Amino acid sequence: MVTNNLLVIVVLESGCRIQESSDRIASMKRMLSLLVPLVLFLGCETVKNVHRDQSVLSKNLADNTVTSIPDRVVVLTFDDGNISDLTTAAPILKGHGFGATFYITSGWVGKPGRLNWEQVKELNDQGFEIGNHSASHPNMLHISEDDIREQIISFDEACAEHGIPKATSFAYPGGHHDRRMVKALAAEGYLTARRAVSPEYPLYDRGGPGPLYNPSEDDPFLIPGAYVRGNLSPSDQEFEEVLSGARDGSICVLIYHGVPDVHHHCSTSVDLFTKDMQHLKDNDFTVISVQDLSKYIDVTKRLKDIYEPLLARLGISPNALKCDALGDSPVFSWEIKTTRPQGQSAYQILVASSEKNLDSNEGDLWNSGKVVSNQSSEIPYAGKSLTQVERLHWKVRCWNDPDEAEIKRVSRWSAKEILEEMGKIRVSDYSSVASFIGK
Repeated sequence: MVTNNLLVIVVLESGCRIQESSDRIASMKRMLSLLVPLVLFLGCETVKNVHRDQSVLSKNLADNTVTSIPDRVVVLTFDDGNISDLTTAAPILKGHGFGATFYITSGWVGKPGRLNWEQVKELNDQGFEIGNHSASHPNMLHISEDDIREQIISFDEACAEHGIPKATSFAYPGGHHDRRMVKALAAEGYLTARRAVSPEYPLYDRGGPGPLYNPSEDDPFLIPGAYVRGNLSPSDQEFEEVLSGARDGSICVLIYHGVPDVHHHCSTSVDLFTKDMQHLKDNDFTVISVQDLSKYIDVTKRLKDIYEPLLARLGISPNALKCDALGDSPVFSWEIKTTRPQGQSAYQILVASSEKNLDSNEGDLWNSGKVVSNQSSEIPYAGKSLTQVERLHWKVRCWNDPDEAEIKRVSRWSAKEILEEMGKIRVSDYSSVASFIGK
């Protein structure tokens, strides 16, 4: 029915664009004579929605907006420039009709196990995107702004020398990033940059899961990797769980290295890669390159503070609320949700006689106040006396307890600003409301 609605709207839009002339009225009449039977065929619901949908489409066309993000969109990326990109990965991708971005480290081109420039150009000629992965793959957190710029433009110059189009996407070496790099990329005309999984998720050599890319929150210069895949991160359960999140506007960005790679810790076997790609094909995922994101989002649109959404995810949140009300007094429990090593330092429980009160953060039966404790189970009710059987409602919020050992572990691979934010105590939003029968 959606397709039919669109057909009706397009006809109307086409009619509206006919030039003013003596033939315009006649043309419109001919269109309407065709349109009316079509509308009747599509049904009453279509008639109701025609004018509304037409106005929405007209506004979108006027605003030059992009297509909304469908479910099951996967962005496929490969790092470093292994020769297996061309000999192994590309044929499999072409066989499935998949797009991909190959991030090349220009200073490694031609080295053992790596692509040479003719092979990089061949990947580009086959229709794959060539992205910038720096000139020498340094930890760019520990080099000067001038050196950051040199890492970017040296790659651009090498590509130009070998007839490869200027890249518009960058992958931070090691996934390490800061505001200086973002500034340099913008100055050199880049549109997007892909990071890895940190700081929301811990950074390990083995790879593993990370955050999904939500274009409504994540700036195009801080696109996260949802999964760093390889022989050391082969879990099908993790892989499929991450892919299941590619819906409701979120996009799954996958990071591979060589298939296989010259380095053991980031290598992917041909069997694992083949199985992964077949899974994407069998389950109807749309697999694209980074540059293809422009079909769905405006990659030129920048957030006022591009790091704010990322840093806001560094806390914890309570979920899976439970209340045991079978005894003399209710007892409350919850689970802590976090993607990083950290715990709980405090909590606050609200219990109310109505959901309306809780919506206003009013615990008319009990407001525990902030309780400094890491306890999250079997917390006894300590509010007003419950004298009759009735349905009551509660929710909880928590304060995190940063893991100093983890912060120290990642200190060399995280920007100073991010390390400081990791060490801050943050209070979560209140949980969803849960109910129980009190007496």
